[in-house]
Parts: sequence; structure tokens; C-alpha cells
Amino acid sequence: MRILVFLLVLIGFVTPSARADQSDPRLERLFNQLASVRTPPEADMIISQIDAIWSDSGSDTVDLLMSRAEGASEAQDFDTAMKLLDVVAEMKANFAEVWYRRAELFLQMDSQQEAAADLTKAVNLEPRQFRAHALLGRLADNAGNKAAALLAYRKAVALNPMLEAVNKRAGEISFQEKRQPPI
Repeated sequence: MRILVFLLVLIGFVTPSARADQSDPRLERLFNQLASVRTPPEADMIISQIDAIWSDSGSDTVDLLMSRAEGASEAQDFDTAMKLLDVVAEMKANFAEVWYRRAELFLQMDSQQEAAADLTKAVNLEPRQFRAHALLGRLADNAGNKAAALLAYRKAVALNPMLEAVNKRAGEISFQEKRQPPI
């Protein structure tokens, strides 16, 4: 009987909840506001709210593991951080934030292919993940795929117009493309 109660409690901690993450209905309003901001402080306030929603998995256990993974990453303990994120990815594969965080970690570990795969999962789950689009653009840019980089950069800037460095790089690529003679 005690084992059954324990299992039911454990299942309650890992089952998906409708509380937040990428399906939260507040995100639509926040992204509409973000699209029309005029100053970085305005954008920062909205982005902070978006990040809070994206970070709330609906599971206390997942949120705790994500927090511990972040702490391990900050302490440069990449192996522990990756193990924790792997557990979260298994527990809640539809949680876009875990794929984005794993991608960031892969980039810190200089594993671009793995990062690109996780960034793709993140944007498939949350198409408005502007940071993931920006990182996909940077990876494509570094690989010499200017067309893919420009597309990803433009998606990122369309979602968050305050990404000045991304917007600048998109402009540079666009200018270079226009100067190239047709083949």
C-alpha cells in the first residue's frame, strides 16, 4: 500500500500540467507587446515575463532539476548539467525550454551539431523561441550557410525587434547577398 501511494505521489510530480511553458495563453499577448516595443527596457520587462512562463514546466521536479542544471552549468560542471538536462528531456520531452538549455550547454561544450539538433527541437515545440532562432542563425552563419542564417536571424528579430546585434548581422548578410553577382 505504501509503495502504491509513493508511486502515485511520484507520478503527480512528473505528469505534465497545463500551468505554463510554451502553451501558456499569456504568451500571445506578451509577444504582441514585444513586437511593438520601442526601447530595450520595455523589451526587457516583457522578455522577463516570457522567460518566467517558458521556465515554468508545470512540474516541481522538472523545475528543480532545471535549476540544478543551471547551477552546475554556471559552476562549469558540464557533465552534471547535461545529465540533469537529459533526465528532464526524458521526463518531459515536450518542454521546449529543456531543449534550448541543452543546446546552450552543447555550445559551451563546442558541440555544434548536437546544439543545432536541440535548437531545432526547441523551435519545433515553441516557434517563438527567438533566442533559439538567433543561435540557429549563428550556427548557420558560422557554417557559411548565409541563406539559412538570414532566415533564422529574421525570424528571431521578427519575434524580438530589440535583438540589435542579430538585426545588424542580418543586415550585413543581406547587403553581402545583394552585392554578389548572380551565378
